[in-house]
Amino acid sequence: MERNRQLTYGLGSLGVLLGGLGVFLMTDRGRDIVRQVTRHLEQAPESIEQFADATQIELDRIQQTLDQIAARLQVG
Repeated sequence: MERNRQLTYGLGSLGVLLGGLGVFLMTDRGRDIVRQVTRHLEQAPESIEQFADATQIELDRIQQTLDQIAARLQVG
């Protein structure tokens, strides 16, 4: 009996969620928001690549600094 109640409430909540999403997508503002999100997602790979490149450059600088420190410690 408890399982049926949970299933009923779960399906009811899902219906309300999907109904709200449908109403949201029917409005002009909702469609504009979806378009903006889509545009941002299309640009994401380029932004991620730029971030990865900048991160790699910084890691290379850190590695050079660590190599210099290690070399100085070995000489001393």
